[in-house]
Amino acid sequence: MFEDFAEKTVLAIKKAEELAQQLGDESVATGHVIYGLTVDRSVCLHHIFQDLNVDPDMFSGYVKSLPREPAVPNGPFNRHVKTVFERGKDAARQLGSKSVDPEHMALALLSVKAGSCYETLKEFSIDPEYVQGLILQAMGLDPEMIPDWF
Repeated sequence: MFEDFAEKTVLAIKKAEELAQQLGDESVATGHVIYGLTVDRSVCLHHIFQDLNVDPDMFSGYVKSLPREPAVPNGPFNRHVKTVFERGKDAARQLGSKSVDPEHMALALLSVKAGSCYETLKEFSIDPEYVQGLILQAMGLDPEMIPDWF
């Protein structure tokens, strides 16, 4: 499932799974994934959110306060996370990368306008499109290059 994913992306997904287990959740949701992507200090998303005064522990703490997401058939990832995986692959392809890096996953994650990540961003008054632009800038790309999924 993760054959095209960079090692750091796989590690972020494992951190998301660990958070879901720690919280007793039966499925991995987008709120777990945003935590996984921000906890690694070597990933630009960590620093972007630090600049916005949001710590990875704030994500995990807020996700803990949200209603629990139900188990899903065929694996631990809910439908929004599966959408993120597909869009992450699409973002990597559109931006000329051979692997799905954490930045591609973050761009995809921020495009999903439902789920625990979206609710968390709203709680912290963070505009997902603004963060997408910052990610593209960190990648050395024009913020207008955001893949169009709609």
